Amino acid sequence: MSGSDPRTFDIAESSPLRVLWILGPVLVVFALCVWAELKDAPADAPWMEITLSPPFFRMWGSAAWSLATLVLIGAGLGATFFRRRVSLDGDVLDVRSTLYRRRTPVAQMQLDQAEVVDLSRDRRYGLRLKTNGYSMPGFYSGHFRLQGGSKGFALVTDRQHTLVIPVRGGSTLLLSLDRPQALLDALR
Repeated sequence: MSGSDPRTFDIAESSPLRVLWILGPVLVVFALCVWAELKDAPADAPWMEITLSPPFFRMWGSAAWSLATLVLIGAGLGATFFRRRVSLDGDVLDVRSTLYRRRTPVAQMQLDQAEVVDLSRDRRYGLRLKTNGYSMPGFYSGHFRLQGGSKGFALVTDRQHTLVIPVRGGSTLLLSLDRPQALLDALR
């Protein structure tokens, strides 16, 4: 590691409304749960009750742990959607994307084969199968199988301008950056 501050590179902008692909279904399920609670609630049941005996937390006369868990899951997934960072610290490229992180030494990168591609037109690096990733329309994060069967690590927010960096013995990096050439120059 170097003693200097890491140099960060801006991620290509993606609509923050894409988080609704996560929060929308969670809110629908939450609303349905609340409706089910209200529909069958006895008239004399308190709206909310906190007790010292299980289930500790009741709403409208029945256990509400599922609602609290649903809110926590939705808030957690929504917050991780905005965790994105690409930085170069000495001779290591550090990519953080939602729940995933990939640290790759520059020496392992095949920079002579790196290029900026349009994933919607160039099928060589198409994201074919999500193996351990987080994706929604227009946003891809984590580990994927690429079109040719090789492995890839993606932080893709803009399919038209994606920097592809092959890595020796590892997953190809696919990164959407505001200025992909700036990262490529810094790596070289």
